[in-house]
Amino acid sequence: MKANTRFWYNSLLAGLFALVLALAGCSGDDGAPGAPGVNGVDGVDGQDAIIIADIVPVNPVLDLSNTISYNATSGAVTIHFFLKDEDDNGIDITQDGYDFRILGSELIANNDGTPGQSWLQHFSENLTPATGAVPGTLTVIDAANGEYSYTPAATLPANGNVNRVTVITRWRQTVNGVSNVTMANPANASYDFMQADPATELTSSGADMVSTNACETCHGARINGVGHSRYVQVKTCNNCHNINYMGPRNGGEGDLAFMIHTIHSAGTFDNLHGGADFSEVTYPQHINTCAKCHTPSAPEAILSKEIVTRANCGSCHSDVDFATGANHQGGAQPDDTLCYSACHKPGSVVAGYNLDPDYVHNKPVVAQNVSEYAVNISMTPPANGTHYVAGTDLPPLVEVTLTPKAGQPAAVYNADQDIEGVVDGHLSTANLYVYGPRAAAVPVLTYHSSTDASWAGTPLQGHSLFLRDRTATPNPDVNVVTDATAYKYQLMDNLADLEPGTYMVRFEGLDYDTPAGNDTDYVTASSAVITFQVGTATEEHKLSGDACTNCHGGTIMHLTGAHPHHQAFNTDGCLGCHDKSGNYGDYIGNRVHAVHSASATGDLKNHEWTEITFPQDANNCTICHTDPNADTPVWRNPNEVACGGCHGTKVDPDPLVYPFLVGVDQAILDKEASAAVHMTNEGGTFDVTTLDVPRACIVCHGEGDVADLYVFHHLVLYPPPVVPEP
Repeated sequence: MKANTRFWYNSLLAGLFALVLALAGCSGDDGAPGAPGVNGVDGVDGQDAIIIADIVPVNPVLDLSNTISYNATSGAVTIHFFLKDEDDNGIDITQDGYDFRILGSELIANNDGTPGQSWLQHFSENLTPATGAVPGTLTVIDAANGEYSYTPAATLPANGNVNRVTVITRWRQTVNGVSNVTMANPANASYDFMQADPATELTSSGADMVSTNACETCHGARINGVGHSRYVQVKTCNNCHNINYMGPRNGGEGDLAFMIHTIHSAGTFDNLHGGADFSEVTYPQHINTCAKCHTPSAPEAILSKEIVTRANCGSCHSDVDFATGANHQGGAQPDDTLCYSACHKPGSVVAGYNLDPDYVHNKPVVAQNVSEYAVNISMTPPANGTHYVAGTDLPPLVEVTLTPKAGQPAAVYNADQDIEGVVDGHLSTANLYVYGPRAAAVPVLTYHSSTDASWAGTPLQGHSLFLRDRTATPNPDVNVVTDATAYKYQLMDNLADLEPGTYMVRFEGLDYDTPAGNDTDYVTASSAVITFQVGTATEEHKLSGDACTNCHGGTIMHLTGAHPHHQAFNTDGCLGCHDKSGNYGDYIGNRVHAVHSASATGDLKNHEWTEITFPQDANNCTICHTDPNADTPVWRNPNEVACGGCHGTKVDPDPLVYPFLVGVDQAILDKEASAAVHMTNEGGTFDVTTLDVPRACIVCHGEGDVADLYVFHHLVLYPPPVVPEP
């Protein structure tokens, strides 16, 4: 799975990269045929590869809402649909390279007559109108308007359950007369109905527990072809992946709920595809956050809590043996009869144990994820009420106050630094970070920061707020003005030195620290971050928007390690350490790319991230960079530090020189080294402190140029990212 993603991405680059260098006059060969190009197409020379990368079908819109007709006598279904491009122009499917799959299924009812959770597939037909391969009857109503109807050769048996017809279409790219096996821009549409009233589309089947939107927040638009290249809606998946249709083939492991739970919890399959191992999956938040997938947009999301079965639970809890009762407090369970009714339902308490699924799933992470204090950061307000102006406003005073969580001692601000493990309100850590602007953050307005004229060293990021530090030797910080009412820091009078923009203040405090798993102790810091404006009231847009939470949700990072602390998935907070000063943390523009591309050598702080499984194509920049109002799309302003995060920064990644690379696949090291060599040969540098220096990268990689990054990253394939639900 991870290897496949890397292969696709590297194959794309192999087929295009070397040739473009030659065309651009950069170091390279004479433009002879390269390695496999787009999607692994062999034998296409470099210029053709570039053209292929640019020939992409329109984003189709499949409308299946116009009516379904059903003949109760023959069982025939006629499907009336439209296929149009993103500009509402009809697509002529008799001329263009579209193929279709038509599915018809029935939702098996429960014994009490209510909708069940499994679909029984009755027919599946494939058709390619342009080649005449049409098993049923296709009627072209108005090709210019993209209007058609289709009657499958197969029929639906008479029943009183919910029925579903699903149409799947995709565009086939043809190269030198050969139809490519990987398809672009698929579209799916489903129509649920009762046979007694086929013209009325049901708003819900009665068993829709997950919405496509929920999947797309991590996997991208159209679920990014996860699993299959053209199945991009949950309703499509349900036609096959259920215990009625797929169950007999693979011991039930192909059932959608079982399969999805197992994959996301990094489990393994014994029977699915003859056995499959997903133990390398790195799910981006706590696996017990069921609401990440079962969101309010799914009409029957509540069923995810009410359909409690051994199979559903066992798909995550693989160590439980329900037959013997091993690792199950409820003992052996021969069937699913008592799972919900007797134990696992809202408010259920059995023998003193709270067995409510919400409680059971959340309790394991409560202790270690709850900070001791609620943090409030305030600043002296600017005179105009919106932003600070040099020469008008005095440098603001920052105050930090802490409200203890229930049962915890009040903070003692003017106490000396405490040692970890003492529960008395005296903190062991009380650090302040002031930095910005957002697009190019460095420490500012503090002692030994980038705006401290008396300091020529690396800008200092964190500043202790303990009183002792204002007189500490040899480096007293007289800007610490903490007293009994709050932690306080007087910012330096350097407002005139700041570029107009958005700046941040972050606090991190810690009282005591004990091992995880103890419900009464805390192992994460108390943190908060606020922003303030300098020179302009207009907020500076984030380069990434708030896309981190699309996948990571409300979880926090850095709970363990050499410096455990509390940091939400918010780049404003991360920039406190991961700035471009070259100080403690790796610059965020390098670290995030290295992590999400599973790079071996891209991280400038010498970490390899090959174990990461990013949930979609690593070349889809738009999945993280979601803010359409950011000043410049990041792919229009490339630099070696950011690009190297994905493509590699070590010219000679020798494991003897870099021990952290021991055991990494040599092919990965060679691929990343070739990119690093290219960047350095063209005069690039991986020094983060030089990011303000104009780059020559734009000569080749700019808009409309021979190696336009928008084209090379295939960004035209990806529509705007899905906005997560609140």
